[in-house]
Amino acid sequence: MYTHKFSGTAVAFQYLLLFQILALSIVITISPKAASAKGGGKSLPSYESGTTYVYSDGSWETVSGVSEQLVTWQDHHGNVYRRSPDFTYRSFSWETSTRQGSRRIVPRRDSLIQKKTSLWPLKQGNVSSFTEVVTSGNIGEPEKSYRINWSCEVIGTERVAVMAGEFDTWEIACKRYNNFQSPLSARVRERKTWNYAPAIGHYVLTERQNSSGKSTRRLELLAVLPSLNGVSDLTRRQMSTAFQMTLEDKKRNETTSWSTPKTSWSGQITPKGTFRLADGRYSRRYVQKINYPDGLRIYYGMAVRNSSREWVIPRR
Repeated sequence: MYTHKFSGTAVAFQYLLLFQILALSIVITISPKAASAKGGGKSLPSYESGTTYVYSDGSWETVSGVSEQLVTWQDHHGNVYRRSPDFTYRSFSWETSTRQGSRRIVPRRDSLIQKKTSLWPLKQGNVSSFTEVVTSGNIGEPEKSYRINWSCEVIGTERVAVMAGEFDTWEIACKRYNNFQSPLSARVRERKTWNYAPAIGHYVLTERQNSSGKSTRRLELLAVLPSLNGVSDLTRRQMSTAFQMTLEDKKRNETTSWSTPKTSWSGQITPKGTFRLADGRYSRRYVQKINYPDGLRIYYGMAVRNSSREWVIPRR
């Protein structure tokens, strides 16, 4: 059965204010719906090169490459990292201006009963357990190696409201333990949770807590921006014009359609909820559908009208 969670949208948008973006003061209630996340989560998330995910603190990350078992990302700082589509694993390799490292996943040696190292396909009650073997260090200096133990569980399903919209999700929780101790005496050093939405193929809410249970980071999904790889200038202009006109003039659930003549490119944009920001400006949720030559993609997000009366996705 689904539980219904208020995701802290008002609090999360205050993070945007810290980055001189915006603050949102709204309250969202969620009416009960039938569980539908159970139909998703059978396979690992699938990502497309060029897609960008924007979060509630203004940070963002773009998929810059995809292989069968590896996704390459670039964040708003320009850092590059590679990780599994299974987001319960941390990055397999990373590069910043000062540090680099690699990580591999192996079965835990301290477990009395061997468990799977992945939760997929998702099912309530699924558990996994694994060890990270990490090698990292400052660029140009000798690297150090160490091990970190984790255990994960699929808690269940719940419907959550975040900035990008309302979604049926799987709730997943992982615990990181201190090292070099037996399983009976090991203590939890960190807890991470994700709400994975099959409709998006990505998590829409994630939170990290320290050993005392205090939240150290909480992110909501603000928007998913479509890949523009291979999109002509004409189609880009049509997409932009429809986006601006719809959010400025259309009522809730009133759809605008567009298409590029003599091509298979077409799409729709539909505004959803409208909210007033703390500084008096407006924001709107929307659903954007784009027919690429190889099929339909659906993108969810929230945009804000700036002082020039343009609708933008607030990000760093």
